[in-house]
Amino acid sequence: MKKSLVAVGVIVALGAVWTGASWYTGSKVKDELDRVILKTNDFFAVNVPESGVNFKLENYKKGVFSSQADIVITSADSATPDESIVFKANIDHGPFPISQVAKFNLMPKLAATQVELANNATTKELFEATKGKPFIHGNAVIGYSKSIDTNLELIPVEYTKDDATVSFSGSKFDVSTTADLAAVDASLVTDSLVIGKKDKTESMTLKGLKLVSNVTKSQYGFYTGKQEFVIADTDFNIPDTKFSFKDFKISSDTSITGEDVKGNISYSIADLKALEQNLGSGALTVAIEKLDAKALGKFVEQYNEALAQGLASGDPTEATERLAMEMMSTTLPELMKSKPVFSVSPFYWKNEAGQSSVDLNITFNKWNQDEITALAMSNKVDEAIKQLISSFDFNLKLNKPMLIESMTQTMIIDQGVPVDADTKKEMKGMVTSEFEGVQQMLTSDMFSSPFEEMFMTDEERAEKAKQKKSPWMIDSENDLTMTIKFAGNDLTFNNDKYTLAEFLTKMKVMSNPEDDTLEYEAEPAPGAEVAPEMEAPELAPAPQEAPAN
Repeated sequence: MKKSLVAVGVIVALGAVWTGASWYTGSKVKDELDRVILKTNDFFAVNVPESGVNFKLENYKKGVFSSQADIVITSADSATPDESIVFKANIDHGPFPISQVAKFNLMPKLAATQVELANNATTKELFEATKGKPFIHGNAVIGYSKSIDTNLELIPVEYTKDDATVSFSGSKFDVSTTADLAAVDASLVTDSLVIGKKDKTESMTLKGLKLVSNVTKSQYGFYTGKQEFVIADTDFNIPDTKFSFKDFKISSDTSITGEDVKGNISYSIADLKALEQNLGSGALTVAIEKLDAKALGKFVEQYNEALAQGLASGDPTEATERLAMEMMSTTLPELMKSKPVFSVSPFYWKNEAGQSSVDLNITFNKWNQDEITALAMSNKVDEAIKQLISSFDFNLKLNKPMLIESMTQTMIIDQGVPVDADTKKEMKGMVTSEFEGVQQMLTSDMFSSPFEEMFMTDEERAEKAKQKKSPWMIDSENDLTMTIKFAGNDLTFNNDKYTLAEFLTKMKVMSNPEDDTLEYEAEPAPGAEVAPEMEAPELAPAPQEAPAN
């Protein structure tokens, strides 16, 4: 009996402690939720101001072990409260939220929240599609460190209305953030989404969709880290525009070392098909290193402020144009302070006939806009370019069979209907003949102008024909190639070497610095007296010869 009384006493004591702790923690939950809402609004205002999204906490009702509240989401386009999206939240108080204890998660937490989409005027049709079930539901756990772990589920949907159908496999959305949103890890995974007509004459199918983001806010105000977006299989079955592709991927990776930003963004796609033609696969990666972090942070801040102001005034285009002008004169030179390196590699497209590619690498100098402009205006374009960049490396390879195949496929797509093998062969013959003209143009002498030759004499044309040719591109068996390398004052174009000034003069981008044939009237210095014009003296008339007797 005594042992039983002791046990009951312990249980009662623990219950009293839990009740008191839950009540105390519950009194802190409202403040924490307000803080989270404020930080979330700040995040959207700074990073995606164009969304106009705003979060509010309404109808908060505090209890001992749990509380209830509505999380209301509106946008700039919301004209009335009925156009909002509302999530119902049931908040279990810590230190041991009941919903977490039920899952045998016994780590102390500030709160655990169960959320689900509410049925209102905005979401009414969505609830019809889900037969009354909340399309989105899940939970969010707030730790005493103020970190937040959120797990949301989008339920599967099979819906038909009129002649339209939607088939959605469902999705999982997981987000982990720190208290101040300084670090955000998020992932969204969906197996399939199919939207189309009931008779299946039109449809759009997306399979294997995945979004992953692992970013951290830098001291300069922008986020760095890795992000990736993937769609494994995409098919558009629409009359006149049927096409599909696989493994579409966009990824980015940004980091900061010291005060320099390094980042890249990559795109890739495989098996792009249209009208039964496999157009091929391709990839593009654009990268930059040694970009000034402080200047980039300032630019991001200015951009978001200008966009927000433009949206508020109803004219975001004007704000963007104003920012572009300011960027050219002020922000861009600041971004160049660290002499960044810009590259495009790889950049290629390939089909069953071959592959073409581009590689580019540019090292910039610290810019002085006024000096560069002054040099360019005074026929010193070469010096202006050397002020802009210290090195330039460019390689272009055009595979002739690949280009002919692509041009043939483009002709088929323009026609709008699939063709048989014999018809495609005929088209390829036509394209091959047309390509001969394109190839002739690409391999022509870059320093010659047909317009100039029109005014040459036969002797001048004959002399011109004897001179060494400098083609735009080098023709080999299957490829046309162009190579440009510049560093210091030396430039190599394909196999020919020049000084930068010599090359630009030959290209007629600037006149020959040694050419003194052009004379300009000198402007008098400010305040200088202008010498009076001297009139030529009148000459006495020449004496006339006396007439011969």
